[in-house]
Amino acid sequence: MIKLVKALHLLGVAMFLGSILGHVTLGFIPGAKEDPATALVARQAIELATSGLTMPGLLLLLVTGSAMLLHARHGLLARRWMMLHALAGLLILLNAIFVLYPTGQALLETALRVAAGDWPMARLQALEGREAAFGAANLLLSLLALFVAVLKPGLGRPAP
Repeated sequence: MIKLVKALHLLGVAMFLGSILGHVTLGFIPGAKEDPATALVARQAIELATSGLTMPGLLLLLVTGSAMLLHARHGLLARRWMMLHALAGLLILLNAIFVLYPTGQALLETALRVAAGDWPMARLQALEGREAAFGAANLLLSLLALFVAVLKPGLGRPAP
């Protein structure tokens, strides 16, 4: 059973990281930063990826990661690499739920208003800066969590 949970955890990693890289790629579409119609299409594609891949992947990671922690023979506190991995996962989850997801929703609404001619493009670009900063933090935390889980560095033993 634990092998199935690990496989599903890897699927969650692929969904989550893959969708993030897709989000980044959509930002490089010619005109996505200057043309309101192109920006709207890019934001709609990002919203589809977020609802279909990013958030379900994150949920799958949370469920399977929790299951593996419960199954661990030595518990979370026995291995510092596991504590670091879990902490990175928690920070990713909090950033995604409380910053990135609401920012993505605001970006889509703003792109709709910009495309309709109601708001200036600068308003969308300001929000994109927030998404870029917090998105980069999540990407770096994701890479940290991935490398820590694969390399399992010693990091010393916790005090008894």
